[in-house]
Amino acid sequence: MEHISIFESVSKEAVQALIKKEKLADELVKDYYHPQEDFLIVSDNPPVFVVSDGVTLDYTKLIKDNIKYPDPSPAGDVSKIFCYTVARQVKEKYDTFTEKDIADVFKYANGKVRKYNERAGKSDISGNITGYYSATGSFAVIKDNRAYWASICDSFIAHFDGKMNLKFMTKGLCHPYAVINGEERMADYLEGGVLNLEKGDRVFIFTDGFEFYMQNPDFLELFKEWDKNLKECIRQFSEKMNLTDPEKFGHERSLIAILV
Repeated sequence: MEHISIFESVSKEAVQALIKKEKLADELVKDYYHPQEDFLIVSDNPPVFVVSDGVTLDYTKLIKDNIKYPDPSPAGDVSKIFCYTVARQVKEKYDTFTEKDIADVFKYANGKVRKYNERAGKSDISGNITGYYSATGSFAVIKDNRAYWASICDSFIAHFDGKMNLKFMTKGLCHPYAVINGEERMADYLEGGVLNLEKGDRVFIFTDGFEFYMQNPDFLELFKEWDKNLKECIRQFSEKMNLTDPEKFGHERSLIAILV
């Protein structure tokens, strides 16, 4: 099994597109900076792969109130807590890990986020309807030619064969609104399951910044060869697509790709 991980921060072109879309005055956004809110963890021993995307804070309120975007971002803190906790829990459970453990791992990690939000309290800049700092997330645990996976909201899991024919992909639905924010009810909206893996399959775990990439045939074509130049090819493709359409391709984005 081989894997690569990719993290790209939000591009300046995407920021400019956001300013134009929201019709924000240039003088209000001249010092705008968006800190990291995506996070990912890759572990070989045991093989567990986690991504999380902090829900963007209410930047329009922050800008209009002349308040700098918090750095580090509380939403980014939630992402880190989720990723680290999932990785630790899987390590403890790995030898006996089964499908029923998927939800248990999520609930435990979400519980750690609850403790963070109990200290932080609800906020009018949380950027989401729950009022709590939140994130989306997905993870996969590889064991005995199976991938035990979970996903909530628009962080994704995708499974392709060796020729990059799609076998399965999560839908990325966030309705009813479901995130990682510590509320116990969020576990009711968790997607999860087991993928049966064959040699040469590709498994992807990614945040929504890569959603449009994963719908692009030219991007998927890059993964057919899986050679030493793969990461550089992805970087070049990302750079080109960001300039073409930063609103779709320039957001902060994280991806883990696994060759079985």
